[in-house]
Amino acid sequence: MMQEKARLPASPGAGRDTAKTVFAAGGLLAAFGVASCCALPIALSLLGISAASLVGVGYLAAQYQKELFYGALACLGAAAFIMWTQRRARQCTPGIACTRPTVDWGSKIALLLAVGLLALTFWIEPPI
Repeated sequence: MMQEKARLPASPGAGRDTAKTVFAAGGLLAAFGVASCCALPIALSLLGISAASLVGVGYLAAQYQKELFYGALACLGAAAFIMWTQRRARQCTPGIACTRPTVDWGSKIALLLAVGLLALTFWIEPPI
């Protein structure tokens, strides 16, 4: 006889944690694409780091810079909205442990890095 494993009930915010992480990572990748053609190579060279590896990415991303910028704004806005609603809804219910989401710190770091890349891009050479 095979015994079935007891399944733990999924936490109600599990899908929102995944969505938050996906939106934050998508925003970071889009912001990297926006910054890769102009702002990121300049910033890396000012720090003494070679930006030669960004030539291919910058060449591909340069023609889609506006679309990547709008995509980054949409993804980052969605991630920030999900984080804000989770913070407001995080209340302990009786019988369930009050824990923070495990990927919360990763999403926050991705969100801050992406906003920093977009700010750097606008400071050096605005895409719009």
